[in-house]
Amino acid sequence: MNNNIPHITVVAAYFYPKIGGLENYAYLLAKKLQESGRYKLSIITSNYAGSDYHKEVIDGMTVHRLPILLKVSNTPINLSWYWRVKRIYAIEKPDLVHVHSPVPYLPDVAALAAKDIPVVLTFHSGSMLKGIWHIDTLIALYEKIFLRKLFSRANAVVAISREYARRVFPQFENKTYFIPTGVDLKRFTKTPLPETEVVTYVGRIEHHSRWKGIEELIQAMAIVIKDRPQVSLEIVGGGDALEHYRERVAALGIAESVKFSGPQIGANLVEAYQRSSVVVLPSTSDAEAFSIVLVEAMASGRPIIGTSIGGTPQVIEHGKNGLLIPPKDPKKLAEAILAVLSDKSLAVSLADTGAQKAQSFSWDTQADKYADLFETLLKKTNV
Repeated sequence: MNNNIPHITVVAAYFYPKIGGLENYAYLLAKKLQESGRYKLSIITSNYAGSDYHKEVIDGMTVHRLPILLKVSNTPINLSWYWRVKRIYAIEKPDLVHVHSPVPYLPDVAALAAKDIPVVLTFHSGSMLKGIWHIDTLIALYEKIFLRKLFSRANAVVAISREYARRVFPQFENKTYFIPTGVDLKRFTKTPLPETEVVTYVGRIEHHSRWKGIEELIQAMAIVIKDRPQVSLEIVGGGDALEHYRERVAALGIAESVKFSGPQIGANLVEAYQRSSVVVLPSTSDAEAFSIVLVEAMASGRPIIGTSIGGTPQVIEHGKNGLLIPPKDPKKLAEAILAVLSDKSLAVSLADTGAQKAQSFSWDTQADKYADLFETLLKKTNV
């Protein structure tokens, strides 16, 4: 170990400041572990904002950004990465490698290049199938062969979706741990519900992420607005499908009631939750694991609505801290939104219970769980 402080190298296809659930999780966890003083952290990721290798320091962590040669769906690829990762390992000398998946290739390459270094895999998804046949063919092949190899290679697996890991990879249950996403409880704090009626979506707005359910949400909002014209929808996030959804809300005749706020971070994201009357996650695929958006919304004192798919039922207890509805059902989604907006006592009850539940998801707690897991693996390695 380096200077008696174990060195952890974190590997993720994308990393802060790129916005996304996995990206936030990887960054905030790494930052917490670095701040704890128990570990030294370095990062290997893709250079999503440029075409060359780039090295920088973020919050005391050295970040190596590798050049992307091409993308397949959302997956960055470069055939040189195996050798680049090996060179970075030689420089950083990690005692443990922590890879984040399911965005393929870079985590797989990094785990392979680690050789005898212990590897922890955090798997952030259920199935990655997107309902697009030509992409799903490749994904199914990856999940059947290469993802299984990645699970097998890992010394420990942290599952964000407990149900998916147990159902699909039961043979690895003896080394699988469940550590849900965390929330910064100093930033996201409970505030009173607003007088205005605002439905909020926070997440990616990309063609390859159509499973996020934005289409179903705007169809539901067309029903809601017909019943309650004062209601508005705020869509927080960015991506290559923005123009598509602007055209869709215009076609549905609700453009004046829909605001596209773009990507929001820091205080701007906190304020977006504070403007909200209810936060909706209308996902249509098991690719939705344990959503950080829902946890942030709960911590902010907002009722939440999600679909009974993926890891969402692990977050939402129907009727207690939110409402669960079937996926791909705009009518049921509209009914759930109207139920919350038209019943203030229900909204307050859901918000209060959610805010209380969110207290168990602090990043300090989750980082401690990881630190204990890392310590256990490193002790085994050094025996």
